[in-house]
Formats: sequence, structure tokens, C-alpha cells
Amino acid sequence: MDRCHRSGHLDHVHLHMYISRATYSECGALEMGNLRAAAVAFSFVMLLSTTTSDIGMPFGNGLSAATLTTEEMELFNHTLDSGKYGVMTHFWVTGSHGFPSVDDAVFRYYIDGEQNASIEFTPSLACGVGFDNDEAPWGTAWFGKGSASGGWFHNFRIPFQKTVRVTAFHPLGTMKGFFVVVRGVENLPVVIGGITLPSTARVRQFQAVNQTVDPLQYVPIVDLKEGRGLHFMSTLAVQSASFNFIEGCFHAYTPYNTPFPGLLVSTGTEDYYNSAWGFSAGKFHMPTAGLTYVSLIHGFKMSAYRFHDMDPLPFQDGFRLVWRNGDAIDPKTGHKCFIETGGNAVGHPTQSLVTFYSWVYVF
Repeated sequence: MDRCHRSGHLDHVHLHMYISRATYSECGALEMGNLRAAAVAFSFVMLLSTTTSDIGMPFGNGLSAATLTTEEMELFNHTLDSGKYGVMTHFWVTGSHGFPSVDDAVFRYYIDGEQNASIEFTPSLACGVGFDNDEAPWGTAWFGKGSASGGWFHNFRIPFQKTVRVTAFHPLGTMKGFFVVVRGVENLPVVIGGITLPSTARVRQFQAVNQTVDPLQYVPIVDLKEGRGLHFMSTLAVQSASFNFIEGCFHAYTPYNTPFPGLLVSTGTEDYYNSAWGFSAGKFHMPTAGLTYVSLIHGFKMSAYRFHDMDPLPFQDGFRLVWRNGDAIDPKTGHKCFIETGGNAVGHPTQSLVTFYSWVYVF
């Protein structure tokens, strides 16, 4: 085999020598193609070697067969050494069968000494499930459910600079048989959608529970008036007497004051979640999106999740992600999603109860 063929098989020790000589090779264009591949590989090796050497120790805590009450209980408290930053990387929880359910327990993360927790969630909503649903097992790299009772987990990256404090309580009463694990790593780079976030990045949450929304009303799933960052994920749960809410489009706006229609990110509710024709395939759990609950009993209910780790939504000077409860067609063009007010409503959307949970990184 000649050198032009052998050059594609390189270890990282020889990459630098190969790159320095490739421009002058007799192999011409083929060698230049390999040069690009080698350069990418070399950069990756160098990045890997520098970041792995800087990563610190893991930390965390677990609690077994505990009792959770309406009183807020501290689960974990960690202070970093000077010159380090931390990233919470794992959360897992389960509980015994019966009422109250661990699905409705409330968990809070207090970052860097804040008095009011910037992160608060119930396990089910954090994992994209907006209604009681024990279907399991299922999961993605980011989150899932591994047991018919509890078994919720997520691997969301939660960076902090000095301290993190994790607590829990149950708003509905006393729950016995409570098990939980939280864990993190020092100096771990946070990479979302190929974008390495600054170590000083923070998580911002936006959420509402059972918000009454009128037909054709716009709902800000994320509403950040200033700053730059990256939208990570959201959960949306809707209960309505009419199926026509599903015609609602999603719009992204950055900078914050960008006029309508901004960036159209879906032409209907279901295609934002990578489905089509009214979620015609039923429930699913895919890496970037899923339909976790659907019911036609007493109206229509659905809950779904969407990640933007594979198709990033970065923003500057603020950000809005807006969903509409139903939508309208512009009579002049015949198109939906591009008329802000007026037009012809698609079907007969009705008032809806909307719950959403959104996760945004700011830096």
C-alpha cells in the first residue's frame, strides 16, 4: 500500500508531523483532504488532553429509605475550593407506591448562596411528563424513567461557581420510602449542541402550572429580556376541550424586541416535536423530542418535550420562545403562522390549561 493510502491511518503522536508535511505531498488534493481530517482530529486530541487533565473530582450524596414531608429538607450541600467551578451532572429519585407520589415532590437547587432557588422542579415535569403517567421504562441521554414507581433521572448540567445546596419537600403531605441521588464534577466543561459554555454560565428557568390561556393567545415559554445564552429544553403540557390548539406555531425572537414573526421554528405544535399530522404515530420518546402523554378522555390532553442540543438556539440581547394556543391563516396568502392578529382561525380553538417548564443557559 502506498503512502497516500497509509496516510489515513494516523495516531495522535504523528499528527503534527503529518500536518506540517501534507501541503508539500505528491499526493495532491487527496492529501489535502486528509490534512483537513487530520487537523480536526489533532484539535480534538489536544482539546481532550487539556480538558481531561483539568477535570476535578466527583462529588454528591444519596439518601435511602427516608421520609419526605411538607418541610423543606436539605439533601446535599457542597462548597468548592478556591479556583474551581462545579457542575451538577446527575439526579435520580424514586419512592414507594401510593399517595403522595414522588412524581409531585419538589426539588430545589440553590446556586452560589442565593436565598431563592433559581432551579425548582418536580421529577415528572423535568422529565417531560405533564400528567400522571407511570409508563416505563424509557429514556434518552438527558433524562428518563426506569421504574413503574419513580425511577426518574436527569443528567442536566447545572454549573455553579462557589456553592450548591439541594433540598426537597412534598407539598401534598408525608411520603415514606424516599430514595434520591445527586452528583456532580469539578471543572467539567459544559457542552451543548457543540457549543462549549463559559464556566460562568448559569441556568435560568421559566415555568407555569395550569395557566388559563384563551384561544389564539400567545404563551411565552421563555421570556428573557436581556443577556446572551443558549436555549436548552422545554416541556409543554396542554389540556383543552378542542384539538385545534395543536395548530399553534412556535416563534423564537432574538434580540428580545425582534418583531413578529421572528424566527419561525415550527408550522404547528406537533412538528416542533418532530412529529406530524396531529401526532398521528402516537406517543414516542426520541433523543431530541417526545410525546410523553396523550388522552382523548374528557377533551384532549398532551405533554411533550423538546431539546435543542442537536439544533442549537443561541441568543443575544434577550430571547423569547413563544407558542400560540391555536393559529390563524392569512386570507391574503393562505399561509398559517405569519399573521399576528386577525385572519381565519384554524378550526375552533378553545380556552386551554397550559403548563410549561423551560431550561435556558445564560452567560
